[in-house]
Amino acid sequence: MPTFGELLNQYIERAGITDAELARSTGVQRQTIFRWKEGLTTRPRYREDVLRIAAKLRLSAVERDALLLAGGFAPEDPTTVTTRLVTPHDENLANGEKQGARDERHEASAPQHSETQYSETPQAVSEATSTLPPTAQRRSRLIERPQVMLSVAIVLMLTVALAGAWLLPVIFPPAPTTTPSAAHPPTPVPTATPAPAPTPTSIAAQPGERLIVIAPFVGYTSSDLQFNVAGRIREAVEEELRRAELNDVRIAIWPEPITEPAQADAVLATAGAVLAIWGEYDAGRVRAGLSAPTLDDTYWVNPVDTPSALPLVINQEVPRDARIFALYALGSYFRTIDEPAKALAVFERALAQSPTDATMLATLHFYVGLLTPQLHGYTPQTLTRAIEHYGAALALQPDWENARYNRGTTYLGRALLALDERDDLDAAIADLSTVIERRPARVDPLVNRGIAYYQRNGDGDLERARADFDRVVAQQPQDYRGYYHRALVEIRTGDTVGWQADLAQVQAVAPTYAPANNALCWGYGTAGDPTTALPYCDAAVTADTTGASLDSRAITLAQLGRYAEAAADLRAYLAWVRATYPTLYPKYRGPQVEGWIEQLDQQENPFTPAVLEALRKG
Repeated sequence: MPTFGELLNQYIERAGITDAELARSTGVQRQTIFRWKEGLTTRPRYREDVLRIAAKLRLSAVERDALLLAGGFAPEDPTTVTTRLVTPHDENLANGEKQGARDERHEASAPQHSETQYSETPQAVSEATSTLPPTAQRRSRLIERPQVMLSVAIVLMLTVALAGAWLLPVIFPPAPTTTPSAAHPPTPVPTATPAPAPTPTSIAAQPGERLIVIAPFVGYTSSDLQFNVAGRIREAVEEELRRAELNDVRIAIWPEPITEPAQADAVLATAGAVLAIWGEYDAGRVRAGLSAPTLDDTYWVNPVDTPSALPLVINQEVPRDARIFALYALGSYFRTIDEPAKALAVFERALAQSPTDATMLATLHFYVGLLTPQLHGYTPQTLTRAIEHYGAALALQPDWENARYNRGTTYLGRALLALDERDDLDAAIADLSTVIERRPARVDPLVNRGIAYYQRNGDGDLERARADFDRVVAQQPQDYRGYYHRALVEIRTGDTVGWQADLAQVQAVAPTYAPANNALCWGYGTAGDPTTALPYCDAAVTADTTGASLDSRAITLAQLGRYAEAAADLRAYLAWVRATYPTLYPKYRGPQVEGWIEQLDQQENPFTPAVLEALRKG
């Protein structure tokens, strides 16, 4: 009976598929497939892996069951099998094989990595494998709602360059073919053995220049199909650099292939380069990827690539495909040097070329969606455009949690800028719930969904928001956001002990976080305790020079009988609303505040217990 590795080699060779493609399309580690083929691990750990591989290789039922048997698993159809079933616990299993199984089990436990995206507005969160470079996290507020203490409605988005963790398809023509002969024997097909880490060479960035290195592409095909992919990519990228008049950028061909992201990182460090371009090809199909050292990116996990992520066969669109990849590389370069406006312009140019590959098209939609509001401001118009681009990316790649997360947070941001926010809040909750279901350990989707529930404030929404913030506190006890937003929920529900304890915890873990004082001012003020509230109100107004916190202090001052000061605060507050959110004047209680001012001018306190309770409940 053939071994598992022997059968696998036969079926892979017949299918004409690379180890990398098989790994990406099945979720099995590439190194694991290599170990199986080489006999270093004689039997797979998981039966489901064998079934996915059999489906990808289009094996017949008999072939599939033979592969299962060789791997030590029961066949799908026992009636077709006459040989003895060998199990992973066979007494003949050697120590080396047991060690291989342990190695494979370790590999199986590590997540497959792919690069994604959750930027100044966005906060990045990571769950990278050990082979991935360190990543940075950035966060900012999309919009503040001071009058309801949503001063940190943090709308987080992912910023991850997709080409760094999987390879983006790009198509190039083969070189002229030669017929194998005695003078030109066919070159043996190389195995997928990972190339050793490159050693330092004379290739290095010189003072005053930025270096892009392109590694020779690994070919898994016979000599009649081999061609100079790196050279063709170099020509296309150089042409785009000339168009952009970037005279300080030099391109060099690295002397050795790069087959893994970790190797690309080592090359970047060795050469002092800003980009590394690398990849592989097989039977006319090319995958090219980018790696960069300074992108504020985070790797998320997409266990299995969708079919649309697979490379295309060489076709008649070669020049355009090469140009699209070159534009993508140039946009990535601009991101590495912190030129987001130029990056956006280049990504839009690439998108205008109408890429036919689904992965490239989805990636470009993602970056245009990400960069547009960052560069043109967080307005309803720019957020709508971002939502459209994220939607286009998800139509092509529905499993990209990064795009779904970003779209959900963008819906939330647009809701906060709208008078009628219900539809956007519903959409935000739907997107974020999908991400949370797939990635329950992520904290940021929980924070944003909790904010969306709090803002919607429908039947059961406060309980749902409280549950999300409870999970944030449990998973990240040093993250002030869980305590802060849970306190806002507790103020609405009248849990005085809860919000006081949570805001005290905010001040303990984030003593410089000024919105906590505004929340304390609001909490004590709407609870009818103006004496305790006033110091917190003064601190909040001192820290916030915009005037957005003045309505909270006015409520406290009025209860203390300081009517003129309260009216002055409310007039300044309305001036801030008119200057900042003129279209949201009713949402910020403009007409109601005008009535309060009239009562204060008549030496009356408008904040009766009934009014305070209505304000507290939102």
